[in-house]
Amino acid sequence: MKTKLFFALMLFALPFISNAQQINDEIKLIQSAFGMEKRALVEQYMELPADSPFWPVYEAYEVERRELMKERVFIINEYLEKLPKLTETDADALAMKAMKNNAGLNGLTAKHYKKVKKSIGAINAAKFVQLENYVQNTILLAISERLPFIGEL
Repeated sequence: MKTKLFFALMLFALPFISNAQQINDEIKLIQSAFGMEKRALVEQYMELPADSPFWPVYEAYEVERRELMKERVFIINEYLEKLPKLTETDADALAMKAMKNNAGLNGLTAKHYKKVKKSIGAINAAKFVQLENYVQNTILLAISERLPFIGEL
């Protein structure tokens, strides 16, 4: 399980670029590769049949999660662009955007937890949340390890 996740995380942690079209292309590539790998990971861990009522809920969740992750990539790129000459205003705006994005991911998981619980029960819903937290935290750690801290340049 962790081998597949590592591959997916490495794709997600590719160096970020500043050209807007290239960013969009990279996001599509990452989300495509990661979404496929992640789906396989979820299938393996959850051990649910293909016709489980969980899968439509999961797909709806993934659509919203991908949008939030796309926003995160744009925030990271903005951070990298502004970091060499970061102003108080920039730092404040970026911190607010990052916190809003984090809150959005947490809110999304909470919103869909109720739907997942209704479709497959509390134990399996808790398994899903546990897996999602693991995946998201691993991604965030991989990204954080690659980003310079303010004042490091």
